[in-house]
Amino acid sequence: MAEIRPVAILRTPFAEKFGVPRQSGLVLAAEGRVEFLPEFAAPEFVRGLEDFSHVWLVTGFHLNPTWDGAATVRPPRLGGNERVGVFASRSPSRPNGLGLSLVELVAIEPGALRVAGVDAVDGTPVYDVKPYLPWAEAKPDARSDWAKDAPSMRGAADVVIPPEIARQFSEPVLTLVRQLLTMNLQPAYQPPEAGRVYGMSVAGWNVRWKSTTEGKVEVVEVRRLDGASG
Repeated sequence: MAEIRPVAILRTPFAEKFGVPRQSGLVLAAEGRVEFLPEFAAPEFVRGLEDFSHVWLVTGFHLNPTWDGAATVRPPRLGGNERVGVFASRSPSRPNGLGLSLVELVAIEPGALRVAGVDAVDGTPVYDVKPYLPWAEAKPDARSDWAKDAPSMRGAADVVIPPEIARQFSEPVLTLVRQLLTMNLQPAYQPPEAGRVYGMSVAGWNVRWKSTTEGKVEVVEVRRLDGASG
């Protein structure tokens, strides 16, 4: 079989792995742009795709170190301490470093797709795009035992962004930050600790927040990243 090569590059708000949703579709405000390489940018490549609401992206974990040969991994859904086989997980640490994301197709643009619900770092290579077929791929009776429930999320009221900080964001970025902070972004083996400050780089901003004794999270500082626009 010929060596696979990217057909596109995925542009996202995420400059680093920390802060990226652990699965696609969890944060719809996380929009991305699938920018096709010149040889795949002709409109014929996506003819008919407008008839579909969602697409699969086959991606590559380009920031991962080379797979070390380990047969087991520690998935966050099991607290980061219990091991399962690599093929029983969605871990990025796998032999071929390929990812699979189901995203909403927002718009088809010249040489690109706008998508929502991304879960990848900016610059991620895209190896293929396939339409989602709900009649074939939605299996309501499928079993997923230890990963059967959606990740726990905070309520919107549990994300505190002081007005003087909120005013610095555009409305789309403010919405994105709020949605991201409804999730538990810290490592699974590290339970929230009141007063501990975390930070992520997203949408051209460095955002720092802390957990409170009431179980909420509060943004304490934001800083525009060098060279960021918008």
